[in-house]
Amino acid sequence: MRTEKISPADIGACCDIYNYYIRNTCFTLEEEEVSREEFAARVARISRTYPYIVARNDAGEVTGYAYLDTFNPRSAYRRTADLSIYVSHEHLHEHIGGILLADIEKKAAEYGITTLISIITSENAGSVAFHEKNGFVREGTIHDVAVKFGKTLSIDYYRKTL
Repeated sequence: MRTEKISPADIGACCDIYNYYIRNTCFTLEEEEVSREEFAARVARISRTYPYIVARNDAGEVTGYAYLDTFNPRSAYRRTADLSIYVSHEHLHEHIGGILLADIEKKAAEYGITTLISIITSENAGSVAFHEKNGFVREGTIHDVAVKFGKTLSIDYYRKTL
């Protein structure tokens, strides 16, 4: 397994990974699938300022991706970034998330980022366990702020100082 900077050829695979989570889970609070064009535009916007990486297995298949993005646009937050990691549902439990996290943390330091924030929905127990295992601290919950698939959801904020 290796990680590398996302390329235009990776957009389709990453978009498919993300759309699976939109269609089937409350892990993302988007409700409408994202087109490849919209996904490509997001990647272009984010990667102008922050790292955006993919994980690839030995066959060269994209198995997950991770990126940092603006936590808050006010300048005083410039050393804090919002972290997102998505692993293909077909490759869960292969330690891909940990590989992506380790690499994105190294890249965060190169970008001057000292604090990572993850926003996790109440439905995502696996992500909570992953973040806590990897040194993130739960800072708080905002209760009942979203509704998806008829479920009322809360979000937890997790923080890690690098």
